[in-house]
Amino acid sequence: MVEILQRNENFYTTKESVLVELMKEGHDFLELFDIDAVLKRETISLLYQFFKRCENFPHNAFKFFIAGYYIIERHPKAFPVHDSKEEFCRRFGIKVSALDYSVRRIEDVLHLTRILDDKNYPYYFDPRRDICFLLVKQIAVRKVDAAMMDFLVKSELVNSHALAEELVNEVIFERKLYPEELFRQFFEIFQDIIVHLLGRYEEYNEYIKLQERYFI
Repeated sequence: MVEILQRNENFYTTKESVLVELMKEGHDFLELFDIDAVLKRETISLLYQFFKRCENFPHNAFKFFIAGYYIIERHPKAFPVHDSKEEFCRRFGIKVSALDYSVRRIEDVLHLTRILDDKNYPYYFDPRRDICFLLVKQIAVRKVDAAMMDFLVKSELVNSHALAEELVNEVIFERKLYPEELFRQFFEIFQDIIVHLLGRYEEYNEYIKLQERYFI
């Protein structure tokens, strides 16, 4: 048992040390390009989270650092980012197919949210770590709780669509947490949050069942 524990400890120590070296190499690699220092640091952080969740490190890790920067550079708050993918790939000397593959891998492993603007350009954020989005969820909890208390005490109807509209108005048009140009894309995301939160209330679920039964 002791031998097994020691081997496991050595394995994780070795993997962690390799990860640290990989981060250092990735940082030095990004230093070769003229990119914003804050975005570079956020790229390193993103790739650290990504590689921690990978069972095996990829052979060509540098393309993932480029893909990570592509993702970080396209946070919704950076709107508009309308540089073509081909222009980006020429800048960093990477094939479009390699960029697409690496972005998809990072997106899948970290469960990032991707939205498209009206011109079909992509934007990414991490719903579990993005500060603005975490605030959105807190505001949504408050709105849903208030609506459910009115439903229980005053018998006022609960409308998830209306609640999502309220959330968009407060978060985007009043607090300016995300660009107004993306309000339609965020409305769908916010409505999903509202519906999920409402689903925690058994009374709301029963209310929905009655609506479906009697077509109220």
